[in-house]
Amino acid sequence: MRVYTCAFCGRPIPPGTGIMYVRADGTVLRFCSRKCFVSLVKYGRDPRRQAWVRKESRKAKAKSQK
Repeated sequence: MRVYTCAFCGRPIPPGTGIMYVRADGTVLRFCSRKCFVSLVKYGRDPRRQAWVRKESRKAKAKSQK
């Protein structure tokens, strides 16, 4: 099974979970949570400016290095 990464925060998405969003141009975006989905699609937020995304990416990076 393939593990995808979230298009907004970069966390891994376990199989059978998450949201898959297909844009009108055919681009497929995968999200780990509704929070990430709404932040990018509805509000158009930049993930680099969100403190909670930076915190989550640090956790994921530390976990992958172990």
